[in-house]
Amino acid sequence: MKVQVRRYRSCDAQATADVFRAAVLRTAAHYYSSAQLEAWISGSEDLAGWDQRRSAAWTVVAEIDGRVVGFADLTAEGVLDMLFVHPDRGRQGVGRALVEVVLGKARRRGLQRVRTRASRAGRPAFARLGFVVDAINLDNTIRGVRVPNFDMHIVLADPRAAGQRGWDRLRHSRLNYGSQPRHRYRPGGSGYERGLAARER
Repeated sequence: MKVQVRRYRSCDAQATADVFRAAVLRTAAHYYSSAQLEAWISGSEDLAGWDQRRSAAWTVVAEIDGRVVGFADLTAEGVLDMLFVHPDRGRQGVGRALVEVVLGKARRRGLQRVRTRASRAGRPAFARLGFVVDAINLDNTIRGVRVPNFDMHIVLADPRAAGQRGWDRLRHSRLNYGSQPRHRYRPGGSGYERGLAARER
């Protein structure tokens, strides 16, 4: 199974709206009431309006075997506003692939951080990807219905600078703990990635 990420096109409106509704009604159903879910998906059936909103942001879709299984976006203000994965494709790397592409775009724009408003359902996934909670919005409303969410952000470190800091930490540890076993510390390896909390993964 390979996840492919590409730019959104207007012909993706129906597929992305379907992913959105499935994610809200199935995944988020464990965290919100029926009234909250209905308010959340209201308006998504208007495909012209939906397409206009997706096209207004820098939106990408994820495909598996040619089928759209998720989408994400980045607004002009540096906000990751939408990240939704079809519940049948949860925990298969789709969300991570989408976020990595969005954060790459943010870096190319010169942004130092990306913000998002995560639902109760989405907060754990964002946390695994390196986002931290800034505030809890208990009074957030959608079409007059309270739907609490979380303000979160991630700092976008320069990978080259992060790599240098990693080497500096290793050098310091060897100076102070010379008797400890020596391990290879290869930039780009999984241990290296786990050690850099500021990275996009």
